[in-house]
This record gives sequence, C-alpha cells and structure tokens, in this order.
Amino acid sequence: METDSQPHRRSRAEIPEQDRWKLEDIFPADEAWEASLTAVGPLLEQLLGCRGHLAESKDHLQQALRLSSQVQLELTELLTYARMRRDEDNACARYQEMTDRITAAYYQAEAASAFLMPEIAGLPQDQVLGWLAADPGLAPYWHFLLDVFRTRPHILPEAEEALLAGFGPIDESIGDIFAMLDNVDIKLGSIEDPQGQAIELTHATFARLREHPDRRVRAAAFARTHEAYAGVGRTLGALYATRIKADLMAARARYFPSSLAAALFRNNLPENLYAVLIETVQANRTVLGRYLDLRRRCLDLEDLHFHDAYVPIVSQPERSYSFAEACDLVRQALRPLGGRYLADLERHLDSRWIDVYETPGKTSGAYSWGTYKTHPYILMNYNGTLSDVFTLAHELGHSLHTWYSNQRPYPESHYPIFLAEIASTVNENLLMHFLLQRCDITTAAGRQEKAFLLNHFLEEFRQTVFRQTLFAEFEWQAHRRAEEGEALSSDWLCSLYGDLLQKLYGPEIVPDDYMKWEWARIPHFYQVFYVYQYATGFAAAVALSSRIRDGGQPAVDRYMEFLGAGGSDYPLDILSRAGVDLSTQAPIQAALDQFAVSLAEMARLIEGRLEDGN
Repeated sequence: METDSQPHRRSRAEIPEQDRWKLEDIFPADEAWEASLTAVGPLLEQLLGCRGHLAESKDHLQQALRLSSQVQLELTELLTYARMRRDEDNACARYQEMTDRITAAYYQAEAASAFLMPEIAGLPQDQVLGWLAADPGLAPYWHFLLDVFRTRPHILPEAEEALLAGFGPIDESIGDIFAMLDNVDIKLGSIEDPQGQAIELTHATFARLREHPDRRVRAAAFARTHEAYAGVGRTLGALYATRIKADLMAARARYFPSSLAAALFRNNLPENLYAVLIETVQANRTVLGRYLDLRRRCLDLEDLHFHDAYVPIVSQPERSYSFAEACDLVRQALRPLGGRYLADLERHLDSRWIDVYETPGKTSGAYSWGTYKTHPYILMNYNGTLSDVFTLAHELGHSLHTWYSNQRPYPESHYPIFLAEIASTVNENLLMHFLLQRCDITTAAGRQEKAFLLNHFLEEFRQTVFRQTLFAEFEWQAHRRAEEGEALSSDWLCSLYGDLLQKLYGPEIVPDDYMKWEWARIPHFYQVFYVYQYATGFAAAVALSSRIRDGGQPAVDRYMEFLGAGGSDYPLDILSRAGVDLSTQAPIQAALDQFAVSLAEMARLIEGRLEDGN
C-alpha cells in the first residue's frame, strides 16, 4: 500500500499494458491518422457541391445530409484520437500539435458547411415532411430536420454562420488554456505528513488527502491547493471572464435573450427548469444543515471547516481496493440490469478500453469518451479508494450509455447533454444499494459498515446535488453580471463565490478565506451551463435506480430503451418514457427527501455515540 509521503507515481511505460487503453483501435498508428485527415478534404468538397441544390429534390437533401454526417463522423474520430493521446501526457508537444490541427480542421469544415442549416431552414416545412414520409433513407434525419425548423429563428444567413464557425477554434482554446494551466503549469506544491515527510500534491493525492484522518494534513492540503490557484487567480479570473464573454457573444449573435436561454434551448428545455432546481435545493438547506451538524458532532469538533467535509465521519478499517476488486464489485452491483448489460460490461472491462492509473502529465479526474466506429474508452486516475470504485461504476455508466446509443444510425447516436449524467449515476446508486444490502446489521461491525456507506452516499449527494447547484448559481450570476455590462474581476468572482458558500452552508460550516478561490479550479465552468445537469441527473437517477430494483423486467426494459434512444428525440421526452418527469420539481424534491431519509437512518445507526439532537 502506498504511503502519504511516498505516493505511487509511475511513468506511463511502467504501467502494465492491460491497464493502459488501446487507442490503436481508433488508428493503428499516427500515420493512419494523418491519412484519414487527408481523406476528409475530398468528402468536404463533395458536400460543398450540394450547396444551392437542397430544394431540388429529396435525393439532393439526403445526399447533403449523408455527406455532412460522414464529414462530422471522420472529424470526430480524428479529434477523439488526438485529444486522448494528448490526455496521456499534456506535456507532449506532438499530440498537442495534432489536437490543434484537427481542432482547426473541424471548425474549418463547420465554416465551409455553413450553408447547410440556413438552406434547410429555408425549405417549406410541409415539403420536407412529405419527403420524410416518402423516403425511408431520410428516416435517420427525422429528428434533426424537425429540430432545424424549431431552431429557425436562431439560424443565421450563410455568411454569418460561416463567420461564427470561424470563431470556433478561438472559443475552444479558452478551455484548452485552462486545461494546460490545470494539468501542467499550476504546481500544487507539497505539504508534510504527520511524520514530517513531504507529500507532493497532485489532483489525485489531493482527492485522497481530503479524506485523511489527521485534520492538520487535511487542512494543509486544502490550504496549499487553493493557494496555488489563488497565486494565478487574476489570470484565471481573466480567463473565466473571457469564457463568459464568448458565451454571451454566441447567444446574442443568435438572438437569444441570455446565455442561459441559449443553453436550455439546445435541449428544448423550459427556461424555468434552472431556477426551479436552485430554488428547490435552497428550500431544503435545513436538511443539509442537519447533516453538517451531525458531521461536526461525529468528528467531535467545535466548528466544521470545508477540510472536514470529506473525511468519513464513521470510522472503518483502512481499505484499499485493487482495480480487479473494484471491477468485481461493479459486476455484482449491476446484475439487476440483466444479462445483455452484463455481457457488454465485461467487454468494457476486459478489452483495454480503460486507462487506469495516474501518470505524470496525464489529464486529471476521469471521463468516458470514444468514437462511433470503435467503442467508448474511460480515462481514470485510479488510487484504490472507495470513491474510485464509485468513479469506475460512474464512468462505465457513461460508456454503456454511449455503447447502446451508438447502435443507432450515426445521425441519431448522440444522446443529449441533458441526459449525460443519468446512466452514470444510476450505476453509482445500484453499487451503493448492493454494498448496503451486504451489511449484516445484527452485528456491530455490520451496523458500522452500513453507517459508513450511508455517509458515503450522503457525501456523494452533497457534492452532486447541493454543491453542483451552488456551482450552477455561481455560473448563472456571473453570466448575468456580464449580460448587464458589468466587469468580471477575480475579486468579484471570489466575493460572489464566498457569498454563495455562506448562503448554502450557513452557520454550520466555517468558510476559510482561501475557499473563495474554489471556483478557479473547477474545469466544468469552461463548458457553459453544464454543472446543473449533475444535480438534475442525480434526481432522475434516484428515481430510475429505484424502479430498476423494484419494478422487475418491465422497468429494466424501459431503462434499456432509454440507454438506446441516443439523440432520436428531445431529452425530456426520452426520459418521460422511462418514467421520470423532470419538467417539474417533483423528482428533485423526491431525491432531497431520500437524502433526509438516509440521513435519519445513519443517525439512528450511530445514535449511541451521540447525544440526541437531530
């Protein structure tokens, strides 16, 4: 087992082959990537030949749509390979250069095909509906074409569409700059362990140390990490302000009243959904306060700080899970999803589709990504904690969602971003239920383990619903300030973030001054209005996982239909067919009610150690 002072940091070459993803499935070598990039040019020329001819016949329309899909497919394969190679080591200049080239090519292709949307939008809708009814070859484009007509008021003339597409690489570079700072240039420094030995801080070691039993270690890790970001805080403030200005420019160019309206429109979501989430979570702040007070008393502290918010409040023997053990737990937990799901899960675990361990320069965190022609991949920085086991289940949820969506024709394969966090959280909930069911509450050890797991669930809930909703409000208020013509300085962003911490966490937690810089280290702020979907996805996942456990095969069948729906419909419609209506606050409130129930259950399990006060 690795120690605090000597974290297990291996070079990529030292990682066993089976624990490194096999990107050769996409391109066997970089030379094949180069050849594929060259081949995109003729496809794009064919597409440009369709310009001005779409109204002539359904065959002309179908040819243009087919060529557009093919160009997008080939470019996505190229982009995915280059960026995932770069993610292996962000300091590698070769793959940074390849990523820059394909990103530029991607947006050049968008600019060249800018005629497509305005030309389709200019067609008589009744004529296009007639073509759809008459020609099965247009069936994969049904939803896309109907959405073009919905989008008509926000589609620009061809020259303006081309101009906006030309800004694409600039827009993309904002997030790339943050990723380079975050993963390569910002050095978190080091702290001392209880024995006085140095611990080098990385993203992965910080995630581990925030659960360290020694409060001094936790406090030092939190302080040093946030101070590292504060050290370049004005740069990060200027960078995030640029991100917001870019979002605002894109929204205004398409005649949206706000950046949020533009983001919600893409998924055909009601504009009040965002506000309802924030209001519902804030209205349940008292149950969060009860949880924080219980946490403080369990830790026997006079006051609670954020560096106390992640450490387990119920002790368990220190346990490190090998990656093989983590895979086995996930296999067992996901059995309710049935034989087909389990067979496809096995393929994901055994085929070198997962890049498991942290190495120098590797992109931090975890994600699932892949290509339509091959399969999904998972990037991890696995460190052996229980949280890492849940991360594996989470990313496998993403991957299996992609896997089933990719069984559809390519134009229908991309599931809406609004649904992206649901399948992943269903897997986490099923894993939690499996682990809880294994606890023997007739024994003291079993009750202790169950309380420990409930604490883990409550922490995941806090971080996914309460914390992400705080992020969502921060993002919304920052965008609104820019829309009102006010300046966005790092000082103002810190003040806003500090106020929101106080608003949500109240008197139950002491916000150390450095916590006002937490916004500066959140990568998802560079994906406009993404974070709220963690909270809505968690609420939907609570409902779906309950149905899967209790509803038998019909519920599993509806869930599998949800996974395979891809982008064939609007997200609320896809989700409603699975039995969840996120157009109302009911699923969000139901999830918050489950938080309260789990909190009460954990309190009962440990009440012998505490005075009654819940």
